[in-house]
Amino acid sequence: MANQGKASVLNAEQHSQFLHYLATTRQATQNIAIYLLGYRAGLRIGSIAGLRLNDVLDSSGNLKEVVELRRDIVKGRRNYAAYLAHPELRKALISYLAERPETDVQNLFVSQKNTGFSANALTHKMLKLYRDAGFDGASSHSGRRSFATNCIRAGVDIVSLKTLMNHANIQQTSEYVATNEEHLKTAVRGI
Repeated sequence: MANQGKASVLNAEQHSQFLHYLATTRQATQNIAIYLLGYRAGLRIGSIAGLRLNDVLDSSGNLKEVVELRRDIVKGRRNYAAYLAHPELRKALISYLAERPETDVQNLFVSQKNTGFSANALTHKMLKLYRDAGFDGASSHSGRRSFATNCIRAGVDIVSLKTLMNHANIQQTSEYVATNEEHLKTAVRGI
């Protein structure tokens, strides 16, 4: 459940349900890749919109594992590394790249009008996809919040997560992590 004013965090079952829904949509491979860049790499929608093809592909045309996000597409204007290492994300990006239209557009994601997406356009696209799938309370930021929550639950320390999220301080990072009663009970049982 979302904190008031914050995007919902998707649990594993909801993640699976949303992926199944996205697979039925028009531009399915694109929609899945966009979603997973937030959910599996923690990227903000503005950074996703600003990604260029040469940001994610090396000089041989292979998908990079580490992408240096340029300051012009990053909140706070600080370059940082994003990790495209999760197998689910890599598979989705490779599938999308195989179907990506041949175009002179440098953006990774190309709209139906043969242009790159603005952050605002991708935000609305994701919001519509979440709503159409029945995930009220979810937004383009749900993937990023889910990524932070999943990292903490997987044992990633808060300092490393701060770096992965490109936050200025740990307090900011901690606000992304969602808890619920079941998770808290499980945590206490393990002490």
